[in-house]
Amino acid sequence: MANLESISHWYAIYTKARHETKVAKQIAKLGCQSFLPKTKILSKRKDRKKVLEAALFPGYIFVKLNPIEFSKILGLPGTVRILGDRGKPAPIPEEEIDSVRILVESEADIEPHPYLREGDRVRIVSGPLKGAIGWLLRVEPRYSLLVVSVNILNRSIAVEVSDDIVEKY
Repeated sequence: MANLESISHWYAIYTKARHETKVAKQIAKLGCQSFLPKTKILSKRKDRKKVLEAALFPGYIFVKLNPIEFSKILGLPGTVRILGDRGKPAPIPEEEIDSVRILVESEADIEPHPYLREGDRVRIVSGPLKGAIGWLLRVEPRYSLLVVSVNILNRSIAVEVSDDIVEKY
């Protein structure tokens, strides 16, 4: 049976703003495996438009480590901390990293999306419902059910909305 200290898992590293690439290069120099998913964005300047590569998860990179290696990663310039739960680094399931890698390598048009869960308080940010605030009752692919309540009446109304016009409130 393998020693638990020698088993490598994926972890998310929180970096200083715009230090993701720098930290990923430093991790590679240490001989550790890192993954910095990037996406293409259109930068609109006054005089031109330019396609740039940007971190898909700004401020974060992924690194495959065993617990013995934590201290050398945390000592790198630009590294803030390893994400975790109650102060203990939390491993990320391999299938989550694999899924992100598949999407990135497919060259499909991918973009960051707010992490929304059922029960979140949200606001509509565009369209005819712009400004409405309510609760997400159901989250399904492409559409969510927004519930707006009038508490004094003990009544609510619901409407299906597209995921791309909802933000956490």
